[in-house]
Amino acid sequence: MRTLQNMIGEVIMARIPLLDSDGMMLLKLHGVEANGLWVESQDFTNELMQKFHCYSSRTTPLVFLPFDKVDFILASLDSLSLSEPAFGFYDE
Repeated sequence: MRTLQNMIGEVIMARIPLLDSDGMMLLKLHGVEANGLWVESQDFTNELMQKFHCYSSRTTPLVFLPFDKVDFILASLDSLSLSEPAFGFYDE
């Protein structure tokens, strides 16, 4: 299994109620510290731009997320996955 440290620079999927109470979101992982993660969120950037009436910025906001605010992070393996219902396999 890959570690979060190995995923720095990649887009990850996570459920962070603090940023999105409805579901999972895509985040770019920029750093891992002992108590949390530094992430970039395009949705959060869009909200900031709208709130402060900006159309662009010469900097990109990063958000520090303490681990206790993260419900889960979805990782993946380099291995084929299939949708069972799409291939006619159903639990009975």
